Amino acid sequence: MTTIDRISNDLPRHPNLLAWATTLTALVSIVAVVVLALTHNTEAATAAGTIGGAVTALGGSWGNLRARR
Repeated sequence: MTTIDRISNDLPRHPNLLAWATTLTALVSIVAVVVLALTHNTEAATAAGTIGGAVTALGGSWGNLRARR
């Protein structure tokens, strides 16, 4: 019997890669913000925190989407 389901169910070889990348981005962002704040680079610390937070939020939303699928 053939299936009519055309949705590909190809999972990546490393399904936890996105979770690790998201976690690593968050940690690097926190360290960068702390270092930049301690060196009185407040604008750079704000930018690093904003970029890190955005990437972390985007990675988390993609992770939730893949988990629900």
